[in-house]
Amino acid sequence: MNDQTALITGASSGIGFELARCFARDDYRVVLVARHAEDLQEAARLIRQEFGDVDVILLPFDLSHPDTPERIYAETDKRGLQIDALVNDAGFGETGYFADTDIDTELRMIQVNTASLVHLTKLYLRDMVERNAGRILQVGSVASFAPSPCQAVYAATKAFVLSFTEAVQHELKQQKSAVTMTILCPPPTDTNFFRTAHAENTRAAAHAASAREVAEEGYDALMDGAARSLPTLGAKVNFFSSLLLPDSMLATLMNTQLHAAEK
Repeated sequence: MNDQTALITGASSGIGFELARCFARDDYRVVLVARHAEDLQEAARLIRQEFGDVDVILLPFDLSHPDTPERIYAETDKRGLQIDALVNDAGFGETGYFADTDIDTELRMIQVNTASLVHLTKLYLRDMVERNAGRILQVGSVASFAPSPCQAVYAATKAFVLSFTEAVQHELKQQKSAVTMTILCPPPTDTNFFRTAHAENTRAAAHAASAREVAEEGYDALMDGAARSLPTLGAKVNFFSSLLLPDSMLATLMNTQLHAAEK
């Protein structure tokens, strides 16, 4: 039996839930973090139904509150849990012209997508570096690579995650640490993201990738200690386009994905 523990945020659905499945399949103890206790309970039920008597711990915490990362860390410490793998998956978006969108929603987005990710990484990475063992998966997006009109704040948060992750990856190499950090950059994926972001009827939503496929490719990259995972052909096309095209053209292309899907 695997005696290791993985903590996954945003674990009640979508990519986070599918990543939790991957860890449970490999006999990790899984600590699931999400806002709603009832959604976590359903996620735990499905995992136990599929994988048997796996150890599933539920932490219903809202990462839009600045003190939540400290509370999560204190809770795992109180329970004597050593976090061997951290997955920062929690995040959400908002669609619309920035002049028209709700600032309170966007400030919560910045807190969840970037501030909480940095804070949780700081807390658990220090322990991993001290042990010289551990893995961290940061969930970015293909939006990390280009400005995205009508999702300006969301894309900016994901660009931050990419830059932050690549910088810390370099630091870990300089320190000759065995700890690895991987960034997963999925394409538009079939999750609750589009409903939450008010983008259900867009072209991006109509051609979304499978959350399971994205999660499994990201999990394999994490286990291999890879720096980056670009799951599916769509993600690879987005990445290489970002290397070849100017930002103005990339912004136009990203914006077309948020237009209404053709019927």
